[in-house]
This record gives sequence, C-alpha cells and structure tokens, in this order.
Amino acid sequence: MREIKFRGKNKDLGWVYGQLAFDINGNAYIIQNVEMDSSYGIEETMLFATMWYRVDKNTIGQYTGLHDKDGKEIYEGDIVEVTRPCIYEKGLVIFKNGCFFIKAKETLLALYECEINNYTLKVIDNIYDNPELLEG
Repeated sequence: MREIKFRGKNKDLGWVYGQLAFDINGNAYIIQNVEMDSSYGIEETMLFATMWYRVDKNTIGQYTGLHDKDGKEIYEGDIVEVTRPCIYEKGLVIFKNGCFFIKAKETLLALYECEINNYTLKVIDNIYDNPELLEG
C-alpha cells in the first residue's frame, strides 16, 4: 500500500511535506506533526496538529507512491524525463480519472505503465518553480 502524503509551497519556507487539511475559510495547510490527547478518557481521544504550514492551494500535489531513478519521490506537478526504448520525452505528472499520468506533448502515459515496463524516470523540477522546462 502506498503512503498518502502531499506537498505544498509555503511562502516563507518553500516546499513542505505531510498531510493535507483545509480550514473553514478554504485555506490549505500541510500538517507535519500530530499528537494524541486522551486526557478525557480513551473513548474521547483527540488528535491535534502541532506543526502545520499554510500553503498556496495552487501548488498542492499528491505523492504518487513512486520514486525516480535517483530515489526522489515523484509528486503530482513534477516535470519528469521518461526514457524508454527508442523514445525520450519530458512531461508533467498529473492525476486524472483516478490514476497518475505523465502528460507529454502528444502522449498521456500512465505512471503504473512506466513502473511495469521499467521505464527510467527522472524528476527534473516542477511546474510551479520552472514551467519553462515544458516549453519547446
């Protein structure tokens, strides 16, 4: 089973990683630490976020559960190089119809297909920090 986690960009700290939460005003937060409080009895145990960061909602990306050839985690919004027999392409990791894909110029390649066929993946950056990498 893959680990469910997210990343988002905090204006002061840069990229932060953890669990995703929203407040009643629609602000997005990445929670990095949670503590349990059962001082009212075990049947009333509550979880409290003790370390969280507000992030830009537009930069939130989910972890795909996969790593690139260098062991780097692959997230939605990453720009990756895909190398497969006789083909080299660069694309954006997206989530569509319940699956993670790499969207290249004229191709939509499922990430699980890359894993099954042992294609080489390398995260080169992300769409938020360097969108120009997908141009041309």
